[in-house]
Amino acid sequence: MSKYEYKTVTIEQKGWGLLSSRKVPDLENTLNSEARNGWRFREVLLPTAAGGDSDRVILIFEREQS
Repeated sequence: MSKYEYKTVTIEQKGWGLLSSRKVPDLENTLNSEARNGWRFREVLLPTAAGGDSDRVILIFEREQS
């Protein structure tokens, strides 16, 4: 049975409106950087604040433990 470790990376997003219209700076760079270090992208979380949308995106990465 494989065991995995997980990590989260929080990045700021810019813009308002629907997800498709939001701009997440450096998303591609973040994904590539983590992949070079052995992390595989697992999931994205778009948290909401009590008063509306949050300005953060949380990326979850995993990698198999050696």
